[in-house]
Order: sequence, then structure tokens, then C-alpha cells
Amino acid sequence: MVENKYILYSLVAGTIAGTFSSITMILTLSNTIEDFTRELAYKQLLWSGVPQEKIPEIVAKITESLKWVYWLMPVGPVINMLFFGALLGLLLDFLVKKLKKPYIASMLTGATFLALFQLVPLLLLEAVYGSWFTDLLSKYIGMPLIIAPPMLYTVLLTIFSSVKGPWMRWGEAEPKTY
Repeated sequence: MVENKYILYSLVAGTIAGTFSSITMILTLSNTIEDFTRELAYKQLLWSGVPQEKIPEIVAKITESLKWVYWLMPVGPVINMLFFGALLGLLLDFLVKKLKKPYIASMLTGATFLALFQLVPLLLLEAVYGSWFTDLLSKYIGMPLIIAPPMLYTVLLTIFSSVKGPWMRWGEAEPKTY
């Protein structure tokens, strides 16, 4: 049972955004996941200072090892967004109590999500590794698809928390038994 309707709305928005992220990952990476893994491992090893002659052997082992977990990859974004939905639901509840305007609180929560969990990590990765990492993400996934789940989360959260609709019953329903 969820303690607060805003946390519930955030969990639902996070789950939907995570599902969207999983579907886009399947569609964009299904044919190129091995190429992406190979190129990522190669550049990471090169950046780490591994001798050039050993890199192909290590990359082959990494690619072979990861073949067994590729089927788990679509589950990751859903679980990740469910976790973020719970955390951001707490922030949303706090902001709604302070600001008294759910739509502003929803947009601030979405902006926090986009900044803290998408943009800052990408900027840190670029600062640490250089532009090759973000270039690789752009090549195989595309920055619009990376930014799309937080944007979808923000839109859904704003709709759920400020527009009257059938979801209002979810957040206001009383439990039948205790």
C-alpha cells in the first residue's frame, strides 16, 4: 500500500517511463547491442591504458560473457524508474505541501530528475572520460532517446497530480481491509 497519492502517481509515472525506455532500448539496440558493447569495452580499455595487442582478446571475452545477460537489459529501466519514482514521489509530496500547487511541484520534481539523474551523470562522464563516451551514446542510442524518459515522467506526473481524471480514484481509494 502506498502512503500518499503523490508517491503513487510518481511510481506509476516512473513505471510507464521505464517501460517506454525499455521499449526504445529494444528497438534501438536490438541489432547493435554487441557492436555497442564491443566498442564501449574497446574504448574503455584503451582509455585505461591496456596494451593494444591485448585489447581484442579482452573485448571478445567481455562480449561473450555479456551475451547471457542481454535479455535482462529491458528489465533494468523499469526497475530503475520504479526506484526513482519512489524517491521522487517523496520529493513531490514535500513540494506539494510547501508550494500548494501540484503542477509546479510536478515540474520541479521532473526538472530535478532530469538534472540530477540524467544531465549531471552525463556531464560527469564526459568530464572523466572525455567526449568519446557521450559520442558513443549518441551514435547507438541518441541523446533525444536518453532524455525522453525523464521528460515523459514529468509530463505524466504533471497530468496525474494536477488534472482530474480516472487516476484520481487510485490515489484517493480507501483500503478495503487492514
